[in-house]
Amino acid sequence: MKQLLDELEKHSCDAYVAYDTSENADMRYASGFLASDPYIYVFSREGVATLIVSSMEETRARYESTCSIVTRISAGLPELLKEYHDPDLATAHMIKNFAGSRLLIPPSMPVGFAHKLAEVAEVVIDSGTIAKIRSIKTEDEITNMRYVQKMNEVAVRAAVDAVRKSEPDNRGILMLEDAPLTSERIRDIIHFALRPFSCEDIDTIVSCGEASSMPHARGTGPLYANQPIVMDVFPRSELTGYFADMTRTISKGAPSDEIIKMYDAVQKAKELAASMIRPGITGAEVYTAVVEFFQTQGYETAGSSGFTHSLGHGVGLEIHEAPSLSPSGGELKVGQVITLEPGLYYQGIGGVRLEDMGVVTSDGFDSFTCFEEKLVV
Repeated sequence: MKQLLDELEKHSCDAYVAYDTSENADMRYASGFLASDPYIYVFSREGVATLIVSSMEETRARYESTCSIVTRISAGLPELLKEYHDPDLATAHMIKNFAGSRLLIPPSMPVGFAHKLAEVAEVVIDSGTIAKIRSIKTEDEITNMRYVQKMNEVAVRAAVDAVRKSEPDNRGILMLEDAPLTSERIRDIIHFALRPFSCEDIDTIVSCGEASSMPHARGTGPLYANQPIVMDVFPRSELTGYFADMTRTISKGAPSDEIIKMYDAVQKAKELAASMIRPGITGAEVYTAVVEFFQTQGYETAGSSGFTHSLGHGVGLEIHEAPSLSPSGGELKVGQVITLEPGLYYQGIGGVRLEDMGVVTSDGFDSFTCFEEKLVV
């Protein structure tokens, strides 16, 4: 955590202090400890990382985390509660007594507690140092994410196979085993395919037809033949906490000529982006190249139509994290895991998106995604 030591030195702070649950990605990354109740992480100017936890969590924290473990009791919280009565104020005093009187705190610290801490100690808001550190993935992290992506492909394969096996009724509604094939059924197929691998799916997108023209519409109701079906699946491993992310657009039967042309343009845009990925190039440069390519193909972005979102984002313990491939995207670095997800969206026609995930290497883009791109199934 050299960067964190540098920040402490830069701001003349005694320690970095975070107070949150492990649902906060920075907290999970720094502590290596999973807890649904808030606990305290302290990183001192001497480079010592400590967790302050409840007594009931002490043994488990020692087992899971490489940090030093201190209980609230041994840190003096019971006596402080008798003096101050307000639990947050007592906890703030406990932190000051343990960590020092000038503290670096993350921007994500709950605002109410941050105010209490500021009553008893000087606080400096960090610029997001841990998020920057964890944007560069270790080999172990990359291995974890490759695994989740492989399981993601198993689940998406089951979903695509269900669409392939379906047949349209006289209304064009896809039927499978004498029942309509719906967005909800496809999400269930994906969910149950992921469960044996201890992966959870969150807000999976399965949108069809007009709904596919809205990039983040989850989709609901029946799926139709000859219409684009956008499947955006981003599961998380319950064991490691790492995400994967992949999008494919398919159609049961040939869709409109407009969708076929859009699919071809999106596919080529993704190939262009992948060819440009290298250390030192900015996310803004890659994004701009894709925008300009779409323009040459006759696809202008205007309001809610066309290419309406960023080209990609970092993935890790969060589904959206640094870096960004957008108009403001900075330099890409070796070890960053990113998505490439160009898309085109037009009301009255539908939408097309394709998304791969991979790591920036010294040689370019190493894709984790091995799933085929086939529009008509």
